[in-house]
Amino acid sequence: MKIKYFLFLFFTLSLLFFVGCRSVSAASFDPNYIISDTELTDYNSMDQQDITNFLEKRNGTLENYLCFDKENNSKTAAQTFYETAHNWMINPKYLLVLVQKEQSLLEDASPSQGQYDRATGYGCPDSGGCDDRWKGFYRQVNSAAAQTRYYMDHITEFGFQPGHTYTIDGTSVTPKNIATAGLYNYTPHLHGNLNLWNLWNKYFSKKWPDGSLLQSDDDNTIYYIENGLKRQIMSNAVLASRFDTKNVITVGDSDLSLYEDGPPIKYLNFALLQANTSGNIYMIVDSFKRKIINKEIFKKVGFSDDDITIVPDSDLTLYQDGSDITEYTLFPTGKLLQDSKTKAIYYLISGQKKLVINKEVQNADFTGLKITSTSTDALDNYPSGNPVTLPDGWLVKIKGVSTVYVISNGKRLPIFSGAVFKSMNYNSKNIKTISKDTLEIHLLGDPIVGQWQQTTSSSTSS
Repeated sequence: MKIKYFLFLFFTLSLLFFVGCRSVSAASFDPNYIISDTELTDYNSMDQQDITNFLEKRNGTLENYLCFDKENNSKTAAQTFYETAHNWMINPKYLLVLVQKEQSLLEDASPSQGQYDRATGYGCPDSGGCDDRWKGFYRQVNSAAAQTRYYMDHITEFGFQPGHTYTIDGTSVTPKNIATAGLYNYTPHLHGNLNLWNLWNKYFSKKWPDGSLLQSDDDNTIYYIENGLKRQIMSNAVLASRFDTKNVITVGDSDLSLYEDGPPIKYLNFALLQANTSGNIYMIVDSFKRKIINKEIFKKVGFSDDDITIVPDSDLTLYQDGSDITEYTLFPTGKLLQDSKTKAIYYLISGQKKLVINKEVQNADFTGLKITSTSTDALDNYPSGNPVTLPDGWLVKIKGVSTVYVISNGKRLPIFSGAVFKSMNYNSKNIKTISKDTLEIHLLGDPIVGQWQQTTSSSTSS
Protein backbone atom coordinates (compact mmCIF):
# COMPACT_ATOMS: atom_id res chain seq x y z
CA MET A 1 0.00 0.00 0.00
CA LYS A 2 1.27 3.42 -0.83
CA ILE A 3 1.63 6.19 1.75
CA LYS A 4 -0.61 9.11 0.88
CA TYR A 5 -0.40 12.79 1.62
CA PHE A 6 -3.26 14.31 -0.36
CA LEU A 7 -6.09 13.09 -2.54
CA PHE A 8 -4.89 11.84 -5.89
CA LEU A 9 -4.52 13.99 -8.99
CA PHE A 10 -7.00 12.70 -11.57
CA PHE A 11 -6.68 12.70 -15.32
CA THR A 12 -9.53 13.20 -17.82
CA LEU A 13 -10.00 9.79 -19.39
CA SER A 14 -12.41 7.85 -21.53
CA LEU A 15 -13.30 4.26 -22.20
CA LEU A 16 -16.92 4.60 -23.29
CA PHE A 17 -17.89 0.97 -23.37
CA PHE A 18 -17.01 0.59 -19.67
CA VAL A 19 -20.18 2.04 -18.23
CA GLY A 20 -22.95 1.11 -15.85
CA CYS A 21 -23.13 -1.39 -13.02
CA ARG A 22 -25.24 -4.29 -11.87
CA SER A 23 -25.54 -6.41 -8.77
CA VAL A 24 -23.79 -9.77 -8.69
CA SER A 25 -24.19 -12.89 -6.64
CA ALA A 26 -21.72 -15.38 -5.30
CA ALA A 27 -21.05 -18.55 -7.29
CA SER A 28 -22.47 -21.86 -6.09
CA PHE A 29 -20.89 -25.31 -6.03
CA ASP A 30 -21.33 -27.31 -9.23
CA PRO A 31 -20.24 -30.94 -8.65
CA ASN A 32 -19.87 -31.37 -12.42
CA TYR A 33 -17.31 -28.58 -12.72
CA ILE A 34 -15.25 -27.89 -9.61
CA ILE A 35 -12.27 -26.05 -11.06
CA SER A 36 -11.11 -25.21 -14.58
CA ASP A 37 -8.22 -26.99 -16.29
CA THR A 38 -6.49 -23.63 -16.62
CA GLU A 39 -6.78 -22.91 -12.91
CA LEU A 40 -5.45 -26.30 -11.88
CA THR A 41 -2.39 -26.03 -14.13
CA ASP A 42 -1.57 -22.32 -13.63
CA TYR A 43 1.80 -22.98 -12.00
CA ASN A 44 2.81 -19.32 -12.34
CA SER A 45 -0.08 -18.06 -10.22
CA MET A 46 2.20 -17.39 -7.22
CA ASP A 47 5.92 -16.87 -6.92
CA GLN A 48 7.81 -18.09 -3.85
CA GLN A 49 7.46 -14.74 -2.07
CA ASP A 50 3.71 -14.77 -2.72
CA ILE A 51 3.51 -18.19 -1.09
CA THR A 52 5.60 -17.02 1.87
CA ASN A 53 3.36 -13.99 2.33
CA PHE A 54 0.28 -16.19 2.16
CA LEU A 55 1.59 -18.60 4.79
CA GLU A 56 2.55 -15.73 7.10
CA LYS A 57 -1.08 -14.57 7.13
CA ARG A 58 -2.44 -17.96 8.18
CA ASN A 59 -2.77 -19.31 11.72
CA GLY A 60 -0.77 -22.45 10.99
CA THR A 61 2.94 -23.14 11.36
CA LEU A 62 4.00 -23.69 7.75
CA GLU A 63 5.67 -20.28 7.48
CA ASN A 64 8.43 -21.65 9.77
CA TYR A 65 8.33 -25.32 8.79
CA LEU A 66 11.41 -27.06 7.40
CA CYS A 67 11.36 -30.41 5.63
CA PHE A 68 13.71 -32.44 3.43
CA ASP A 69 13.49 -33.40 -0.23
CA LYS A 70 14.44 -36.80 -1.66
CA GLU A 71 18.11 -35.74 -1.80
CA ASN A 72 17.89 -34.78 1.87
CA ASN A 73 18.20 -31.07 1.15
CA SER A 74 16.35 -28.87 3.61
CA LYS A 75 13.40 -26.93 2.20
CA THR A 76 10.99 -24.44 3.65
CA ALA A 77 7.30 -25.14 3.13
CA ALA A 78 7.15 -22.18 0.73
CA GLN A 79 10.04 -23.62 -1.30
CA THR A 80 8.30 -26.99 -1.33
CA PHE A 81 5.05 -25.61 -2.70
CA TYR A 82 6.81 -23.42 -5.25
CA GLU A 83 9.30 -26.00 -6.56
CA THR A 84 6.87 -28.90 -6.80
CA ALA A 85 4.29 -26.67 -8.48
CA HIS A 86 6.83 -25.70 -11.13
CA ASN A 87 8.29 -29.19 -11.51
CA TRP A 88 4.87 -30.66 -12.28
CA MET A 89 3.20 -27.54 -13.73
CA ILE A 90 0.40 -27.57 -11.16
CA ASN A 91 -1.05 -24.49 -9.48
CA PRO A 92 0.57 -23.89 -6.05
CA LYS A 93 -2.77 -22.49 -4.89
CA TYR A 94 -4.24 -25.96 -5.35
CA LEU A 95 -1.45 -27.54 -3.30
CA LEU A 96 -1.99 -24.99 -0.52
CA VAL A 97 -5.71 -25.69 -0.46
CA LEU A 98 -5.04 -29.44 -0.52
CA VAL A 99 -2.97 -29.45 2.69
CA GLN A 100 -5.75 -27.52 4.42
CA LYS A 101 -8.43 -29.87 3.10
CA GLU A 102 -6.54 -32.98 4.15
CA GLN A 103 -4.76 -31.97 7.37
CA SER A 104 -5.79 -28.37 8.26
CA LEU A 105 -2.14 -27.32 8.00
CA LEU A 106 -2.85 -23.74 6.91
CA GLU A 107 -4.84 -22.93 10.04
CA ASP A 108 -3.93 -25.46 12.76
CA ALA A 109 -1.63 -23.63 15.19
CA SER A 110 -0.34 -26.86 16.82
CA PRO A 111 -0.39 -29.71 14.29
CA SER A 112 0.98 -33.15 15.08
CA GLN A 113 3.89 -34.68 13.19
CA GLY A 114 1.37 -37.04 11.65
CA GLN A 115 -0.41 -34.11 10.02
CA TYR A 116 2.84 -33.02 8.35
CA ASP A 117 3.67 -36.62 7.37
CA ARG A 118 0.27 -37.07 5.67
CA ALA A 119 -0.06 -33.46 4.48
CA THR A 120 -1.93 -34.15 1.23
CA GLY A 121 -3.44 -37.53 2.08
CA TYR A 122 -1.39 -39.14 -0.69
CA GLY A 123 -1.02 -42.91 -0.29
CA CYS A 124 -3.82 -43.02 2.28
CA PRO A 125 -6.73 -44.88 0.62
CA ASP A 126 -10.27 -44.84 1.95
CA SER A 127 -9.92 -48.54 2.76
CA GLY A 128 -7.56 -47.54 5.57
CA GLY A 129 -3.85 -47.32 6.33
CA CYS A 130 -1.17 -45.13 4.79
CA ASP A 131 1.79 -46.28 2.76
CA ASP A 132 5.00 -45.18 4.52
CA ARG A 133 6.76 -44.78 1.16
CA TRP A 134 4.99 -41.44 0.86
CA LYS A 135 5.47 -40.32 4.44
CA GLY A 136 6.85 -36.81 5.00
CA PHE A 137 5.78 -33.31 4.06
CA TYR A 138 7.93 -32.89 0.94
CA ARG A 139 7.03 -36.33 -0.43
CA GLN A 140 3.35 -35.68 0.20
CA VAL A 141 3.26 -32.35 -1.62
CA ASN A 142 5.49 -33.56 -4.44
CA SER A 143 3.50 -36.77 -4.92
CA ALA A 144 0.17 -34.92 -4.94
CA ALA A 145 1.48 -32.52 -7.59
CA ALA A 146 2.91 -35.38 -9.68
CA GLN A 147 -0.31 -37.38 -9.42
CA THR A 148 -2.41 -34.37 -10.42
CA ARG A 149 -0.21 -33.77 -13.45
CA TYR A 150 -0.62 -37.42 -14.40
CA TYR A 151 -4.39 -37.06 -14.21
CA MET A 152 -4.21 -34.06 -16.54
CA ASP A 153 -2.10 -35.95 -19.08
CA HIS A 154 -3.58 -39.48 -18.80
CA ILE A 155 -7.14 -39.12 -17.54
CA THR A 156 -8.42 -42.02 -19.70
CA GLU A 157 -6.45 -44.44 -17.53
CA PHE A 158 -8.62 -43.67 -14.47
CA GLY A 159 -12.08 -44.47 -13.19
CA PHE A 160 -13.50 -40.94 -13.41
CA GLN A 161 -13.33 -39.34 -16.86
CA PRO A 162 -14.86 -36.22 -18.43
CA GLY A 163 -18.22 -36.69 -20.12
CA HIS A 164 -19.08 -39.91 -18.28
CA THR A 165 -21.81 -40.02 -15.65
CA TYR A 166 -21.25 -41.55 -12.21
CA THR A 167 -23.22 -41.86 -9.00
CA ILE A 168 -21.17 -40.30 -6.21
CA ASP A 169 -22.62 -40.33 -2.70
CA GLY A 170 -26.07 -40.84 -4.19
CA THR A 171 -25.75 -37.94 -6.65
CA SER A 172 -25.44 -38.18 -10.42
CA VAL A 173 -22.23 -36.45 -11.49
CA THR A 174 -20.87 -35.86 -15.00
CA PRO A 175 -17.38 -34.28 -14.86
CA LYS A 176 -17.20 -31.62 -17.55
CA ASN A 177 -13.44 -31.26 -17.71
CA ILE A 178 -10.22 -33.11 -16.92
CA ALA A 179 -9.51 -31.18 -13.72
CA THR A 180 -12.86 -32.08 -12.18
CA ALA A 181 -12.49 -35.74 -13.14
CA GLY A 182 -9.00 -35.73 -11.65
CA LEU A 183 -10.28 -34.32 -8.35
CA TYR A 184 -12.81 -37.16 -8.09
CA ASN A 185 -10.07 -39.68 -8.83
CA TYR A 186 -8.04 -38.19 -5.98
CA THR A 187 -11.04 -37.85 -3.61
CA PRO A 188 -14.04 -39.91 -4.78
CA HIS A 189 -16.57 -38.11 -2.58
CA LEU A 190 -18.81 -35.08 -2.94
CA HIS A 191 -18.12 -33.78 0.55
CA GLY A 192 -14.35 -33.78 0.12
CA ASN A 193 -14.54 -31.92 -3.16
CA LEU A 194 -17.11 -29.48 -1.81
CA ASN A 195 -14.67 -28.81 1.03
CA LEU A 196 -11.86 -28.18 -1.48
CA TRP A 197 -14.08 -25.85 -3.52
CA ASN A 198 -15.07 -23.91 -0.41
CA LEU A 199 -11.43 -23.55 0.63
CA TRP A 200 -10.42 -22.45 -2.87
CA ASN A 201 -13.05 -19.73 -2.82
CA LYS A 202 -12.21 -18.74 0.74
CA TYR A 203 -8.54 -18.18 0.00
CA PHE A 204 -8.29 -17.35 -3.67
CA SER A 205 -11.57 -16.66 -5.49
CA LYS A 206 -12.21 -13.15 -4.30
CA LYS A 207 -13.99 -10.78 -6.63
CA TRP A 208 -12.05 -7.63 -5.79
CA PRO A 209 -8.27 -7.72 -5.34
CA ASP A 210 -6.19 -6.45 -2.45
CA GLY A 211 -6.18 -2.67 -2.33
CA SER A 212 -9.90 -2.31 -3.10
CA LEU A 213 -12.24 -0.09 -1.07
CA LEU A 214 -15.68 -1.67 -0.73
CA GLN A 215 -18.72 0.08 0.72
CA SER A 216 -21.79 -1.81 1.92
CA ASP A 217 -24.96 -0.74 0.12
CA ASP A 218 -26.84 -1.59 3.33
CA ASP A 219 -25.16 0.55 6.01
CA ASN A 220 -22.44 2.46 4.06
CA THR A 221 -19.64 0.85 6.08
CA ILE A 222 -16.36 1.03 4.14
CA TYR A 223 -13.83 -1.81 4.13
CA TYR A 224 -10.29 -2.06 2.83
CA ILE A 225 -9.36 -5.40 1.24
CA GLU A 226 -5.94 -6.55 2.41
CA ASN A 227 -4.45 -10.06 2.31
CA GLY A 228 -7.86 -11.36 1.24
CA LEU A 229 -9.55 -9.98 4.36
CA LYS A 230 -11.97 -7.07 4.72
CA ARG A 231 -10.84 -4.47 7.26
CA GLN A 232 -13.42 -1.97 8.43
CA ILE A 233 -12.31 1.67 8.24
CA MET A 234 -13.52 3.14 11.49
CA SER A 235 -13.76 6.85 10.66
CA ASN A 236 -13.79 9.31 7.79
CA ALA A 237 -10.58 10.86 9.12
CA VAL A 238 -8.77 7.52 8.87
CA LEU A 239 -10.21 7.01 5.38
CA ALA A 240 -8.92 10.40 4.21
CA SER A 241 -5.47 9.88 5.75
CA ARG A 242 -4.76 6.73 3.75
CA PHE A 243 -7.11 6.36 0.80
CA ASP A 244 -8.80 8.10 -2.12
CA THR A 245 -12.55 8.11 -1.53
CA LYS A 246 -13.24 8.28 -5.27
CA ASN A 247 -12.07 4.67 -5.53
CA VAL A 248 -14.81 3.36 -3.22
CA ILE A 249 -16.95 0.63 -4.85
CA THR A 250 -20.50 0.04 -3.60
CA VAL A 251 -21.29 -3.68 -3.20
CA GLY A 252 -23.94 -5.90 -1.65
CA ASP A 253 -23.66 -7.84 1.59
CA SER A 254 -23.44 -11.09 -0.38
CA ASP A 255 -20.24 -9.76 -1.95
CA LEU A 256 -18.79 -8.69 1.38
CA SER A 257 -19.60 -12.08 2.87
CA LEU A 258 -16.96 -13.64 0.59
CA TYR A 259 -14.29 -11.99 2.73
CA GLU A 260 -13.45 -12.92 6.29
CA ASP A 261 -13.12 -10.04 8.73
CA GLY A 262 -9.65 -8.67 9.32
CA PRO A 263 -8.58 -6.26 12.06
CA PRO A 264 -10.27 -2.85 11.83
CA ILE A 265 -8.33 0.22 10.71
CA LYS A 266 -8.80 2.60 13.63
CA TYR A 267 -5.97 5.13 13.52
CA LEU A 268 -4.60 7.73 11.13
CA ASN A 269 -1.49 7.02 9.15
CA PHE A 270 1.60 8.21 11.07
CA ALA A 271 -0.38 8.31 14.33
CA LEU A 272 1.74 8.01 17.48
CA LEU A 273 0.25 5.38 19.79
CA GLN A 274 1.44 4.59 23.31
CA ALA A 275 0.75 1.15 24.77
CA ASN A 276 -1.27 1.44 27.96
CA THR A 277 0.71 -1.28 29.79
CA SER A 278 4.32 -1.01 28.62
CA GLY A 279 4.39 2.70 27.79
CA ASN A 280 6.12 1.92 24.49
CA ILE A 281 5.41 4.44 21.73
CA TYR A 282 4.78 3.35 18.15
CA MET A 283 4.30 5.11 14.85
CA ILE A 284 1.58 3.61 12.63
CA VAL A 285 2.60 3.28 8.99
CA ASP A 286 -0.10 1.56 6.95
CA SER A 287 -0.41 -1.97 8.42
CA PHE A 288 2.75 -1.73 10.52
CA LYS A 289 3.66 -0.36 13.93
CA ARG A 290 7.20 0.99 14.31
CA LYS A 291 8.52 1.23 17.83
CA ILE A 292 10.31 4.45 18.78
CA ILE A 293 13.20 3.01 20.70
CA ASN A 294 13.28 5.58 23.51
CA LYS A 295 12.09 9.06 24.56
CA GLU A 296 15.35 10.70 23.49
CA ILE A 297 14.86 9.51 19.92
CA PHE A 298 11.22 10.59 20.14
CA LYS A 299 12.30 14.15 20.90
CA LYS A 300 15.24 14.12 18.48
CA VAL A 301 12.98 13.22 15.57
CA GLY A 302 10.80 16.19 16.49
CA PHE A 303 7.73 14.56 17.94
CA SER A 304 5.66 16.10 20.72
CA ASP A 305 3.87 14.53 23.69
CA ASP A 306 0.72 16.24 22.46
CA ASP A 307 0.78 13.96 19.43
CA ILE A 308 0.57 10.76 21.50
CA THR A 309 -2.63 8.74 21.91
CA ILE A 310 -2.67 6.17 24.72
CA VAL A 311 -4.37 2.99 23.53
CA PRO A 312 -5.13 -0.50 24.88
CA ASP A 313 -2.43 -3.05 24.14
CA SER A 314 -5.01 -5.01 22.14
CA ASP A 315 -5.23 -2.19 19.58
CA LEU A 316 -1.53 -2.50 18.86
CA THR A 317 -1.75 -6.24 18.23
CA LEU A 318 -3.80 -5.39 15.15
CA TYR A 319 -0.62 -4.14 13.45
CA GLN A 320 2.39 -6.08 12.21
CA ASP A 321 5.78 -5.23 13.68
CA GLY A 322 7.82 -2.90 11.50
CA SER A 323 11.42 -1.79 11.93
CA ASP A 324 12.26 0.21 15.05
CA ILE A 325 12.79 3.96 14.84
CA THR A 326 16.28 4.59 16.22
CA GLU A 327 18.91 7.31 16.09
CA TYR A 328 19.90 5.91 12.70
CA THR A 329 16.39 6.21 11.28
CA LEU A 330 16.26 9.34 9.19
CA PHE A 331 12.90 10.64 7.98
CA PRO A 332 10.65 8.02 9.65
CA THR A 333 7.60 9.44 7.86
CA GLY A 334 9.40 9.34 4.52
CA LYS A 335 11.10 12.02 2.45
CA LEU A 336 11.58 12.84 -1.23
CA LEU A 337 15.23 13.36 -2.18
CA GLN A 338 16.53 14.48 -5.57
CA ASP A 339 19.99 13.62 -6.80
CA SER A 340 21.58 17.02 -7.45
CA LYS A 341 23.59 15.59 -10.34
CA THR A 342 21.28 13.17 -12.15
CA LYS A 343 18.01 14.86 -11.02
CA ALA A 344 16.54 11.43 -10.25
CA ILE A 345 13.99 11.50 -7.41
CA TYR A 346 13.88 8.89 -4.66
CA TYR A 347 11.50 8.19 -1.81
CA LEU A 348 13.47 7.46 1.34
CA ILE A 349 11.63 5.37 3.94
CA SER A 350 12.85 2.84 6.54
CA GLY A 351 16.46 3.35 5.49
CA GLN A 352 15.80 2.41 1.87
CA LYS A 353 15.60 4.53 -1.28
CA LYS A 354 12.95 3.80 -3.89
CA LEU A 355 13.14 5.37 -7.34
CA VAL A 356 10.24 7.61 -8.37
CA ILE A 357 10.50 7.06 -12.09
CA ASN A 358 8.52 10.06 -13.33
CA LYS A 359 6.10 12.87 -12.58
CA GLU A 360 3.07 10.57 -12.91
CA VAL A 361 4.16 8.43 -9.98
CA GLN A 362 5.25 11.48 -7.99
CA ASN A 363 1.84 13.15 -8.41
CA ALA A 364 0.02 9.92 -7.58
CA ASP A 365 1.81 9.25 -4.32
CA PHE A 366 3.41 12.44 -3.09
CA THR A 367 1.47 15.48 -4.28
CA GLY A 368 2.43 18.41 -2.05
CA LEU A 369 5.47 16.73 -0.47
CA LYS A 370 8.57 18.90 -0.63
CA ILE A 371 11.58 17.62 -2.59
CA THR A 372 15.02 18.06 -1.03
CA SER A 373 18.16 18.17 -3.15
CA THR A 374 21.03 15.96 -2.02
CA SER A 375 24.29 14.61 -3.38
CA THR A 376 24.83 11.34 -5.21
CA ASP A 377 27.27 10.29 -2.48
CA ALA A 378 24.64 10.81 0.20
CA LEU A 379 22.09 8.75 -1.71
CA ASP A 380 24.64 5.99 -2.22
CA ASN A 381 24.54 5.39 1.54
CA TYR A 382 21.06 3.86 1.20
CA PRO A 383 20.24 0.47 -0.33
CA SER A 384 17.85 0.52 -3.26
CA GLY A 385 14.37 -0.95 -3.03
CA ASN A 386 11.84 -1.56 -5.77
CA PRO A 387 10.59 1.54 -7.60
CA VAL A 388 7.60 3.34 -6.12
CA THR A 389 4.41 2.02 -7.70
CA LEU A 390 1.00 3.58 -8.14
CA PRO A 391 -1.48 3.34 -5.25
CA ASP A 392 -3.38 0.10 -4.82
CA GLY A 393 -6.90 0.24 -6.19
CA TRP A 394 -6.10 2.53 -9.10
CA LEU A 395 -7.63 1.76 -12.50
CA VAL A 396 -5.18 2.49 -15.31
CA LYS A 397 -4.66 2.05 -19.03
CA ILE A 398 -2.26 3.29 -21.68
CA LYS A 399 -3.21 5.37 -24.69
CA GLY A 400 -4.44 3.43 -27.69
CA VAL A 401 -4.98 0.16 -25.79
CA SER A 402 -8.38 -0.80 -24.37
CA THR A 403 -7.14 -3.12 -21.60
CA VAL A 404 -7.73 -1.69 -18.14
CA TYR A 405 -5.59 -2.74 -15.17
CA VAL A 406 -6.22 -2.67 -11.44
CA ILE A 407 -3.15 -1.93 -9.31
CA SER A 408 -2.90 -4.40 -6.43
CA ASN A 409 0.12 -5.03 -4.19
CA GLY A 410 2.28 -3.23 -6.72
CA LYS A 411 1.16 -5.49 -9.60
CA ARG A 412 -1.09 -4.70 -12.54
CA LEU A 413 -4.07 -7.03 -12.90
CA PRO A 414 -5.67 -6.85 -16.37
CA ILE A 415 -9.42 -6.69 -17.00
CA PHE A 416 -9.97 -7.84 -20.57
CA SER A 417 -13.77 -7.77 -20.52
CA GLY A 418 -16.06 -4.75 -20.36
CA ALA A 419 -18.76 -7.02 -18.91
CA VAL A 420 -16.50 -7.97 -15.99
CA PHE A 421 -15.62 -4.32 -15.44
CA LYS A 422 -19.31 -3.40 -15.19
CA SER A 423 -20.14 -6.42 -13.06
CA MET A 424 -17.59 -5.34 -10.47
CA ASN A 425 -19.13 -1.87 -10.21
CA TYR A 426 -15.94 -0.13 -11.29
CA ASN A 427 -16.41 3.46 -12.45
CA SER A 428 -15.01 4.35 -15.86
CA LYS A 429 -14.48 7.93 -14.62
CA ASN A 430 -11.72 6.60 -12.38
CA ILE A 431 -9.64 5.12 -15.20
CA LYS A 432 -6.37 6.99 -15.55
CA THR A 433 -4.36 6.98 -18.76
CA ILE A 434 -0.68 6.56 -17.90
CA SER A 435 2.55 6.11 -19.79
CA LYS A 436 3.88 2.72 -20.82
CA ASP A 437 6.94 3.31 -18.61
CA THR A 438 4.74 3.81 -15.56
CA LEU A 439 2.65 0.74 -16.37
CA GLU A 440 5.68 -1.49 -16.78
CA ILE A 441 7.15 -0.83 -13.33
CA HIS A 442 4.22 -2.93 -12.11
CA LEU A 443 4.68 -6.68 -12.55
CA LEU A 444 1.91 -8.36 -14.51
CA GLY A 445 -0.48 -10.24 -12.22
CA ASP A 446 -3.38 -12.63 -12.83
CA PRO A 447 -6.28 -11.29 -14.92
CA ILE A 448 -9.49 -10.31 -13.16
CA VAL A 449 -12.29 -12.29 -14.78
CA GLY A 450 -15.08 -12.24 -12.20
CA GLN A 451 -15.57 -15.39 -10.15
CA TRP A 452 -19.37 -15.26 -10.50
CA GLN A 453 -19.32 -15.45 -14.30
CA GLN A 454 -20.58 -18.60 -15.97
CA THR A 455 -18.59 -20.51 -18.58
CA THR A 456 -20.11 -22.12 -21.65
CA SER A 457 -20.66 -25.23 -19.55
CA SER A 458 -22.52 -23.25 -16.85
CA SER A 459 -19.65 -23.47 -14.40
CA THR A 460 -17.84 -20.98 -12.30
CA SER A 461 -14.78 -19.35 -13.78
CA SER A 462 -11.84 -17.55 -12.27
